[in-house]
Amino acid sequence: MMCSDKLRVHVKNNHASPETFPPTKEGEAVFTITDARFQAACDKYPDIARQIEVLIDWDLDRFSESMQSADVLVTWDLPTHDLARVAPNLQWIHIIGAGVEHLCPMNWLPDGVTVVNNRGPHAAKGGEFGLMSILMLHSRLPAIINNQKMAAWSSLFSGSIVDQTVVIIGIGHIGATIARRCKMLEMNVIGISRHGRPVSGIDSVCTSKDLDSVLPAADFVVLAAPLTVETRNLFDCRRQALTKPGAGIVNIGRAATMDYRALVENL
Repeated sequence: MMCSDKLRVHVKNNHASPETFPPTKEGEAVFTITDARFQAACDKYPDIARQIEVLIDWDLDRFSESMQSADVLVTWDLPTHDLARVAPNLQWIHIIGAGVEHLCPMNWLPDGVTVVNNRGPHAAKGGEFGLMSILMLHSRLPAIINNQKMAAWSSLFSGSIVDQTVVIIGIGHIGATIARRCKMLEMNVIGISRHGRPVSGIDSVCTSKDLDSVLPAADFVVLAAPLTVETRNLFDCRRQALTKPGAGIVNIGRAATMDYRALVENL
């Protein structure tokens, strides 16, 4: 029986499905909040653990019943219709992803309910993926793999990545982590942010107004920006044309921040 003086938390995991997230069984194993993972978090933050009661659920199995008394919902998605009636005590919705655009527009959100994203936890993996992608492009791994498929055993060479320049568009948790990984390899790092303020571990930080002037120097461009009105189509055909021939492009942010049709034409 749940204690009335504790916060009721409902965790809605999703079984893998192309219509939702995660779309694959592999992704399901990565993103599921299991009992063991929850217990590990409780062990790490015992003061918080003592204040909550948690129901870990799948899809909509016990959603309607549990939401009648839930204060907090942890999920990727949810049925939004008539949420004030379905979840009269709900105060907080924690989305497990970095983006929430799949829930927009949020005209369904009841008054007094706050929606937050998973800001920060994806930084370590994002940093690993960003650096891996840069190294793959620098070492010409896509061309090597293509040669293997074509049984073309021609030599491909690349020099050291030291002193190569990477422009990182968006230096939040993920972008800043990629920057630190790149600095470990003695790369030159230029960050693009809304504020343009200096960030530890980044050689220089500019605003988007300066993006056109720094792109020609980039050996690699990394997009790590959220999707907003300002960032939609930010790396468009004109800006792609400003990059030097052979520059590597990595988009670890939202797809719509780059014009992919223009990218195909520019390639």
